[in-house]
Amino acid sequence: MRGHRTLAVDLPGRGAGFSAAYHVQDLVAFAAEPSAAAEVTAAQMIGHVVDVVRRVREHGPVVLVGHSFGGLVLTGVGNAVPDLVDHLVYIAAQCPVDRAPGEYLTRPEWASTDLMPATASIILGNPAELGFIRLNWRGADRATIAALKNAIGADLSDQEFLAAIGSSQPDEVLWQNDPEWDHRAEKDTWGRIPRTFVRLTQDRSMPLAAQNLYIAEADALTPANPFEVHSVESSHSGFLRRPGAVVEILSGIVTG
Repeated sequence: MRGHRTLAVDLPGRGAGFSAAYHVQDLVAFAAEPSAAAEVTAAQMIGHVVDVVRRVREHGPVVLVGHSFGGLVLTGVGNAVPDLVDHLVYIAAQCPVDRAPGEYLTRPEWASTDLMPATASIILGNPAELGFIRLNWRGADRATIAALKNAIGADLSDQEFLAAIGSSQPDEVLWQNDPEWDHRAEKDTWGRIPRTFVRLTQDRSMPLAAQNLYIAEADALTPANPFEVHSVESSHSGFLRRPGAVVEILSGIVTG
């Protein structure tokens, strides 16, 4: 990225691929398949990234970037090894401070999200019983695809959005009501690290009000070290296809 060293970190449970049952839409077999996501813990994810940070730190300063759910991992890493991280960047990412991560979803600031209604019809089984969330992206009908696009990537073309969900892993970690994932920002560790929040102003998955809430709570925790806030006109996923504005921000952090 503009001459800067970058590394995309694969989190545990990611990149498992797609089963034959998912490909052919054998929903009975697919619903019964076990999932690596059920075994992944917050400690494993955070520990994995901490290990990566320890290795790359030998080559220079570390700017750690997270998007969406990745913010939970960022916060855990910041709590664990604040002296090894030079900057944290949250891109419309969760940053729990005053309450458990899942509790934010019940707040008024999250009420306007289009994500949960859009995904409701493609969830297979009961996540609480399975221990993970299984999304049948390929089973979405036209109306559901339109709702998903509106929620996740309204600024993408139809072809771009179909390519995105076509490569989306079906299984997600069930973090919402799991105490294991209750890693809130800690003032004396995470709170010492310079940090940036990139607000996605057209985000219909994580509403702008929810993003602002994370920023406000974090700034109240460490008023002497507030978020540097930037705003990018993008949906929740649109910037991944058109990354120019975010790249500019990240480059400024590294060189600034």
